[in-house]
Amino acid sequence: MQITLDGQWAIGGKTHGGYLLREAVAAALGDADPLTVSAMFLHSPDPGAATVEVETLRQGRRVSHHRVRLVQADTLCLVALLTSGTLHSDAEAYWSDAPSPAMTPVDDCLRATSEPLPGVRVGHLDFVDVRASTLDRRPGRVTAWLRMADAPTTALDLLALADALVPVPLDMGVPGWFPTLELTVHLRSRPADGWLVAEQTSQLMQDGWFDEDCRIWDSRGRLVCQSKQLAGYRLP
Repeated sequence: MQITLDGQWAIGGKTHGGYLLREAVAAALGDADPLTVSAMFLHSPDPGAATVEVETLRQGRRVSHHRVRLVQADTLCLVALLTSGTLHSDAEAYWSDAPSPAMTPVDDCLRATSEPLPGVRVGHLDFVDVRASTLDRRPGRVTAWLRMADAPTTALDLLALADALVPVPLDMGVPGWFPTLELTVHLRSRPADGWLVAEQTSQLMQDGWFDEDCRIWDSRGRLVCQSKQLAGYRLP
């Protein structure tokens, strides 16, 4: 399947990883919802035409499994394993130990800008409304309100939102580039309308690599998305 990658989603000229994952998975889903996606980022594609190749590993009545490859100019850019099925917007937890964090009210938070510094563009922040307060900052932890800027947030959008917050090292004052090596996202429910709350934490920065766990709750306080990634940091 041919798709077109939007250059407006770029960070420093490189396509945003969460957007890239969302577009690749969308081409493979049909009418299903993503349940879990595990992706390896091999090469950063340029804006423009790309090809999504989908291999069906198993087609079941409730759950199906696919291997997804995104290719541009004969270069393999992304490989993902996708498990798909059906999510529900009215699902209630049988049991949960994942309370949403306490947050400064959204109206008292500042929206993150897509041009934080002259000559620096964080393109996805034109499409994702991210709002945070310095009062909520903790070392190794980033929290924010977020939602898609121009339309209700869908389950598929959660793939992009799971990679939308400022990287934890950057929030701790570490400058540089933070390329994602691997990202796994679990979708738990279709989100209710309204603002979502996201919390992103890291347990270890070492030898040029760091981990990030992200959890997202919807406006009803339900945990709707969990993700884990391994990414790099480059000290100057």
